[in-house]
Amino acid sequence: MENAKEIIIKLFSGIAEIHGLSRSVGAVYGILFFYEKPMTISEIMEELKISKGNVSMSLRKLEELGLIRKVWIKGERKNYYEAVGDFSSIKDIAKKKHKLISESYESLKNIAQSNKENKEFISKKLDKIEKMKKVSEKILDVLNSELS
Repeated sequence: MENAKEIIIKLFSGIAEIHGLSRSVGAVYGILFFYEKPMTISEIMEELKISKGNVSMSLRKLEELGLIRKVWIKGERKNYYEAVGDFSSIKDIAKKKHKLISESYESLKNIAQSNKENKEFISKKLDKIEKMKKVSEKILDVLNSELS
């Protein structure tokens, strides 16, 4: 069982690094994924042998990303956390990237329409971002058809 736990923690630590996150963030997710039960900060610290501050920062980041959530357990006063998201979902990453590109595209389009002085400069940037938007839409289409 210990070997399986180590492999899972190593897996999610590596995935975290690929996503530009710390290995600790991945390890915290990995331990929550492994046990499939809500855990306290103290339990996570004990399992991973890392500091309370490191666990707290990792939990905060994972919560921000929607990969874990705080859960309430009747009769308990401590915060418990459980894994809820798919840490390695390429589809989720593509959706977030597309949303960011689309929002930026629309904002820049509005600026281009109202800013006559720099319209040519902004239009060039808008064209490049529009290409990015089209590529991200195609990627999402492929992922939606393949992973659904």
